[in-house]
Amino acid sequence: MTTKPNGQYPSEDFEKVLARSIFDDEFVYTTAKELQLARCEHIDHQHRSPLAKSLLYHLRNLSPDAIDAQFDGVRAATFAHDHPQRAFARPVDVALNIHEWLYYGSANTPYVCAINPDRRTNLAYAFVTLCIVDPAVRFTLAWESIETDDSRTLRESIPQVITTARQFVRIVW
Repeated sequence: MTTKPNGQYPSEDFEKVLARSIFDDEFVYTTAKELQLARCEHIDHQHRSPLAKSLLYHLRNLSPDAIDAQFDGVRAATFAHDHPQRAFARPVDVALNIHEWLYYGSANTPYVCAINPDRRTNLAYAFVTLCIVDPAVRFTLAWESIETDDSRTLRESIPQVITTARQFVRIVW
């Protein structure tokens, strides 16, 4: 995600906020305020962080492919930073999860699939995630969208997220 030269916050700030939010399992608003406090910037504790608002504004305008590229960039930056510290030198435990984010719009929207009815909708964005599960950290390492409502795409997605994860860590079996 790139910002215009006259933007208040550079893309690097967005990557820092996203990476820390992922690792600390925090809301973007909390992480952005912590970053701004660490820089001794004046922030209003009664209002939302302008850095977080800017980040979320940019994310809303991204295509699914651009979001995927952003996720890949944050993951690569995270592992480049942690590699010298050998944070993931040993095999790691992982968890596979299926997520459904309910959707209330048109069934013709890209990446939306039919699900069992829940909370007045039968549509959702569905995806598989592979997370590192450790007492010290929970990190989403790979994800894959499930574009249709059949088990074939699910069967194809699982090996893909495992293959992606193996590029970065050794998995405990």
